[in-house]
Amino acid sequence: MKKYLSLITILIMAVIYMGCNEEDPVTPPPPANDTTVANFNDLLISERTIPFDSAFSAVDLFRGLIVRDGDGLKDANLIDSIGLGDSSYYFRSGDLSDFPRSVPGYQTRFKLIHLTVSQEQFDTMKVIPDSDTTLSENDFISDNTESFRAPLLFNTVYGFYLKGKFDNNITPSQVFGLLYLDSSFNTPSGFQLQFDVKINKAGKNKFKSQ
Repeated sequence: MKKYLSLITILIMAVIYMGCNEEDPVTPPPPANDTTVANFNDLLISERTIPFDSAFSAVDLFRGLIVRDGDGLKDANLIDSIGLGDSSYYFRSGDLSDFPRSVPGYQTRFKLIHLTVSQEQFDTMKVIPDSDTTLSENDFISDNTESFRAPLLFNTVYGFYLKGKFDNNITPSQVFGLLYLDSSFNTPSGFQLQFDVKINKAGKNKFKSQ
């Protein structure tokens, strides 16, 4: 009986083996989704209006969210600067609150990358230009961007480093990013800016194309 069972098993294995063709196409597994890189498009931020802490004039760059000025997780604020009879605006590091009631956020360091580029050029941008392939804290030299108005004269690109969140163990790795000024305009409720963000959460100089 055991001989018959062994023989049947051998015959079944032979049929299975003969039915397999080495030239049969193999379906590759789906590509792994890289969660360390992210793009946040068409973010719309407003100037600070009274009550200042409640104004949606801050941004959490790590999550790609516009938040209230008094949000403790903010990385940058949209600041207005009166000059020459008109208002100009700029992004400033989230830890530099100038209102006693405001909640300080986290420090962000900036670096001017390109004075002006097209939307298509930014969409395909994959690295922050650097002397080598890696980035460090020393590559980012300012607590704020340059100023801009409505309408924008230039579609400027800045690099940024979320220094405060890394130093305070909010992020396990350094987080670098790109910020693109898309458009700006004045509304009855005040100045608004639309912008795009790319980030790399693993501390690498590598960003995702659109």
